[in-house]
Amino acid sequence: MDTMMKIGKTLTIFLIVAGFFACSDDDNSVPFEVIGDVYVIKRTINDEVKYANAYVAWGNQPMSHAEVTTPTAANFTLDPASENLNTYAKEPALAEYSTAAPVQGNYQFLVINEDITHESADLLDFDDIDFTPISSADMVNNVLSVQWETNSVAEGYQIRLINQSGDIAFFSVALPEQMVRLDIGTNAASGAWYETPEPGNVYTLEFLTIRYEDDATSLNAAKNIQEVAVTEQEVTWQ
Repeated sequence: MDTMMKIGKTLTIFLIVAGFFACSDDDNSVPFEVIGDVYVIKRTINDEVKYANAYVAWGNQPMSHAEVTTPTAANFTLDPASENLNTYAKEPALAEYSTAAPVQGNYQFLVINEDITHESADLLDFDDIDFTPISSADMVNNVLSVQWETNSVAEGYQIRLINQSGDIAFFSVALPEQMVRLDIGTNAASGAWYETPEPGNVYTLEFLTIRYEDDATSLNAAKNIQEVAVTEQEVTWQ
């Protein structure tokens, strides 16, 4: 099974963020603000390392439209990503991944809130961060124990399990760069399950290595991602 054919359903952006905090407060008593974020997703597809951009616009109030213009003048419309319309985004489709290096420079976001146009810019730089090797992923007493090697460029991690339909089955909380192991059980407080794992269920384990923008802080890191490198391994629940 080529799990990479299903990446369009894995909601990379929002499950990274869900591991950090809930969405905006939707407080109309404060002035409208928007943050635009572009970041690179790196994957191995058919034995080739490829890259694609993900885009997200975060508003503190609902928006009716959002788009982004790249440094090469390409324009993409973003889609609502939350019921309260505070977040718009565009996930890369399989065909958008390329072996070419991402275009660096300023990406211009334009959004509309209450018929007023607002703009935000985000600078994309590209370090081509390394994948983090998974040392082991073993099942013991209905708990999946994932261990990984130290990655000197990592500024955070997240682990996800994708079922054979291409849907998210589990995503972890945000993991600090010092961690090298996570135990995932059905009652673990380390993340959230979207289905009940059964013996024999086969999952694609996605290990996300995250680099943030240079000026990101602990308070805004999830809205200032720069690169994500995804390591994959197949696991069978036992």
